[in-house]
Amino acid sequence: MYEMLATLLTEEFGIEADTVRPETTFRALELDSLSLTELAVIVTERTGRLVDDIDLDTPLHAAAERYATATASL
Repeated sequence: MYEMLATLLTEEFGIEADTVRPETTFRALELDSLSLTELAVIVTERTGRLVDDIDLDTPLHAAAERYATATASL
């Protein structure tokens, strides 16, 4: 799941790959709430699960874990 998030951030949002690290927050990547919502929609479309407890201060590894946990229950 982390790899999917990292790929989306670089390909869809134009974030430099070397800045995308597990401990980095969405805020540190300079995403805003609209971008985070757009990311959530893309991930939901791909996984079939919506995770709504991710905010700008969530580290990428934690977001990936939450999505992985949500999709594991499919």
